[in-house]
Amino acid sequence: MVEARDVLDVLDLAIARSEGVLSTSTIEDFAERARRARTRTGFLGEALVVAMAGGTGCGKSSILNALIGEDVVATGIMRPTTQTATAIHAPRAFTDLAPLLDALDVDTIVLAESSGDVIFVDLPDFDSIERAHRHVVERVLPKVDAVVWVLDPEKYADPVLHRDFLEHLAGYERQFIFAMNQCDRITADLDAVIGSLRRHLGVDGFDDPDIVATIAVEIEGDPADVGELRDVIDRRMAMKETALRKVALDMRAVATEGWRACTDVDLRNLGERSRDSVALAAASFVWLGVTAYELYHRHTDGMKPAEHPAAAQEE
Repeated sequence: MVEARDVLDVLDLAIARSEGVLSTSTIEDFAERARRARTRTGFLGEALVVAMAGGTGCGKSSILNALIGEDVVATGIMRPTTQTATAIHAPRAFTDLAPLLDALDVDTIVLAESSGDVIFVDLPDFDSIERAHRHVVERVLPKVDAVVWVLDPEKYADPVLHRDFLEHLAGYERQFIFAMNQCDRITADLDAVIGSLRRHLGVDGFDDPDIVATIAVEIEGDPADVGELRDVIDRRMAMKETALRKVALDMRAVATEGWRACTDVDLRNLGERSRDSVALAAASFVWLGVTAYELYHRHTDGMKPAEHPAAAQEE
């Protein structure tokens, strides 16, 4: 099963085999396009990797349980409840799961069928008195697709959150989702509280933060309300699918350009060894084209006709 990582690894190999065959400028161009592709897609895998971050008592684990639809992580009065990074994923095997867990230094794995194509990573409380907990949070954040920052009405303006974390991470705004939890406790106008949070984030350097309201637990018979957050996560999954299709198309273009450049090399004055090098580089770009084609169709098969990229191009 081809993943974006596999395609980019093939490109790296094709670039290496092109040394002395293609021009330096061409090789540098291909390497830059590979770098942009890796940056664009976040963690290069078939699942959306979502970290749950927040301070003590904000209801982070309760939101995670509500999103998944079952009690998969512990909640409790004693804080901090979350002691180590925990990954929650469906029992089916993801092709990149082992390197993902290694990269995130996950200590505990919980299987939950209802998590679908999302791998959740429940992090220790960022404001825990345990210094090691904060280090876990800081280590994991750059390695995931999205981060849900769970806040509560009492501590959303906490200087620790803004000074020690968010004001240094505004450049990752597209990764972040802010969940104002425990909205049932807000006696004032909810929009005013959300507006206040938005202003605080603006000071941190966030231009247009993605903010949703949540109620993570059942209140007097009313079910938990995480529907808006789930919708945002679903949109992030769709965005990742779009990004992976774009990577596949870009890599197919590189494959075509690389193969053509190899076939344009004048072989008449080259020795047998040099001719073999050209043939090997050309074959590598053919292999790149095949893997990129497979990746593209992995992320377009099953789409409705109106959602298919080809349909959008025809409009």
